[in-house]
Amino acid sequence: MQVLLDIIIRWFIIMEKNQKIRKITLYYSLLAYLGMASAVFGPSLLKLVEQTNSSLSQMSYLFSGRAISYLAGSWLAGILFDKYKGHQLLIGGLTVLGLSLGLIPFMGDPLGLILLAMGMAVATALVDVGCNSLLFRIPDIKVGPAMNGLHFFFGLGSFLAPLLLVGSLQINNGIQLGYWGLGLFSLLILIQFVGLKEPSSPIKDTPDPATDKLNQGLNRNLLIWVIILFFFAFVGVEVGYGDWLSTYSIQTGLAAETTAVLLTSTYWGAFTISRLISIPLAIKIKPKYLLTADVLGAFLGLGLVFLFPEQSALLWVGTIILGFSIASLFPLMLTFAETMMPMTGKITSRFFIGGSIGSIFLPWVIGRTVETVGPLVIIRILFLTLVLAGVIFLILLRVSKKHPQPLPRV
Repeated sequence: MQVLLDIIIRWFIIMEKNQKIRKITLYYSLLAYLGMASAVFGPSLLKLVEQTNSSLSQMSYLFSGRAISYLAGSWLAGILFDKYKGHQLLIGGLTVLGLSLGLIPFMGDPLGLILLAMGMAVATALVDVGCNSLLFRIPDIKVGPAMNGLHFFFGLGSFLAPLLLVGSLQINNGIQLGYWGLGLFSLLILIQFVGLKEPSSPIKDTPDPATDKLNQGLNRNLLIWVIILFFFAFVGVEVGYGDWLSTYSIQTGLAAETTAVLLTSTYWGAFTISRLISIPLAIKIKPKYLLTADVLGAFLGLGLVFLFPEQSALLWVGTIILGFSIASLFPLMLTFAETMMPMTGKITSRFFIGGSIGSIFLPWVIGRTVETVGPLVIIRILFLTLVLAGVIFLILLRVSKKHPQPLPRV
């Protein structure tokens, strides 16, 4: 015991001397925690329906409510982190998340559970936006690799959360221990704030009116809306599949409850591995070629599930291929868009909003139709949406040939 205590003390001494490593470690830990908190709802959905004595249709509002609250929280975080101390805001958001996760097993009312999840989403946005923005304020940091690592840890957390639920289900056939474990885990992250200095103040950005205005021609606006629609479609597929995969596999009889949770974890695991692998690939290969491979892979993966709905083995294979293919679409499309237009903050924010709306709308539509039509409608809706994304991508490839260089600002 004394040896372990000495190791911990020495670790804190080393970390105290290196504020840079401590901050990176903290932000990575927070993003991993966000991944766990975000991915835990999908695999536990049927248990939450049972706990609140509600229906899947009612519980679908949990996903849309979380997404709307996340948008509001992101907007709020953009204001707060420019005015107040960043670490104090992170502590507040993490505390709300930890307490909320611990309270979820006590919620017997569906409305109360949805409201609690919405509050969690605001706190999630606060921590998410905060970590991403504070990372830029660490002196002498290579932002590119650090940012990729940050999002990798989010995926790692998404992969681990369902495994925690599997352990909980095996112990007492419930989800309580899993949620309480996640709540207590926040204490381990809170300890990392002890003795950690606040990051530097944000750099004030004064936009230049001469360079801040974009060409407002029809072609430019139309191109922006087309890309927004692409983000809407594929993010909807990404989130919708992760949220409803467990329910689909159970209700179609393709997997038992524990196996369904493992299937969801496999999806996010493939997602996480792909994000890690895409970092060196993006250095060597042009974004449009990687995008083409990802889109084709997504069609292959989801197509296997869509065309062979009674094959359990193909459900696993399709899930792995889809998770691996869809993981890097978001950053790659941002890079690809930059080859056709100058990427200002205004345009980038529109793309993020498009993806967020897709993550709200598609899971909500699935929840409103699955009880009346049956579980197969989940994959049908997702596949049709992926077809829409594929058509849009073909249009963008054609446009990129006409505009191989970024269109100029005016």
